[in-house]
Amino acid sequence: MDSNGNRCQLCRRKKSLRDGSFFEEFPRLPLGKIVLLIYLWSMRELRTTASNMLSLSKNSVGNVYAVLRYHCRRDLQDRPIIPFNGNVYVVKCDESQFKHKSKYQRGRRARNNVWVFGVICANFRPCRGYFQVVERRDRITLTQILQRVLLPGAEVHTDDWVAYRNLHHHVPNITVHQTVTHQNSFVDPVTGVHTQEAESAWARLKYHIKREKGIRKPDIQAFLDEQMWLDWKGLDSVFDNMLVLIPNYYPL
Repeated sequence: MDSNGNRCQLCRRKKSLRDGSFFEEFPRLPLGKIVLLIYLWSMRELRTTASNMLSLSKNSVGNVYAVLRYHCRRDLQDRPIIPFNGNVYVVKCDESQFKHKSKYQRGRRARNNVWVFGVICANFRPCRGYFQVVERRDRITLTQILQRVLLPGAEVHTDDWVAYRNLHHHVPNITVHQTVTHQNSFVDPVTGVHTQEAESAWARLKYHIKREKGIRKPDIQAFLDEQMWLDWKGLDSVFDNMLVLIPNYYPL
């Protein structure tokens, strides 16, 4: 490239700065505004807010946000999260029902609500976790997930949901399993076991969905993947870490 960064010194052909890069995904958006959108996404700004700030359509903002969310998912696939190391962490397991946005805001929503299974690490503030949409909340489904994300020696706390009974017999990685019966109390008066971190994690996730005024059913897992990436890989430098990640998927 020459000093203007757009002509190869060998073949003398001009090449756009967008070619083969993240910017090529959005040919009609100015480069500066794309960078600003990455920053606004990292700050969890709503699409409406970003649209107004940059004088862009909500669709344009949504397209950039969607690609960033997609790359979060790809990074989790390429570098899986297995944060629950043996004796290091105590994890809390729980399920929660997520409401989604009906198409055209019509139709009965209750029948189509989605269940999410969470494995929450209690050693961080705010709590971090692994979250997965599940079709069923039975023992087979939940234990398969736990076997994948827990390392040997794990201590797990749950409520008394039937799928968790004798959990340590069904998941070899679990060494200690303690329960709390919510029908009696939120905190076991003898052992002190509780799942309040799980409730905090659900409230945090659902707060962001509420801010967006709902989410489509097919997008719930992508939303959960985005949150997991932010918590485990974005950390306190989401913008910088996303800028480091993006070039991995656009080799020039």
